[in-house]
Amino acid sequence: MGERAATAADMAYVFFACRSDKPAGSSEAAHIVVGVERWDMPKPPEGDVEALKDAYATVAHSVSLAMAKELRCEKNGGLPAKPVLEPL
Repeated sequence: MGERAATAADMAYVFFACRSDKPAGSSEAAHIVVGVERWDMPKPPEGDVEALKDAYATVAHSVSLAMAKELRCEKNGGLPAKPVLEPL
C-alpha cells in the first residue's frame, strides 16, 4: 500500500507519494504519512490481534486514499482501491 505501510495492534501508518500541483505547488512529489494510533494503552490488547491490525490498516488506508483523491494525486498516490492486508 503506497510507498510503505506499518501496522500493529494499536496503530497503522501509510506512506505515499503525491505528485500533484495542489500540495506542493509544483510537479515535485510530496511524501505524505497518515497515521492512526490508539494512545494510552496501559495493557496489551484483548481479542484477535490480527483483526485489530487489519482494522487499523483499513482505517489508515481509507484516510490516505481519501486524502490522495482530494489532493488529486497522480494515480491516487499509488494506493490501491482496497487495502492490502497481507504483508509482503
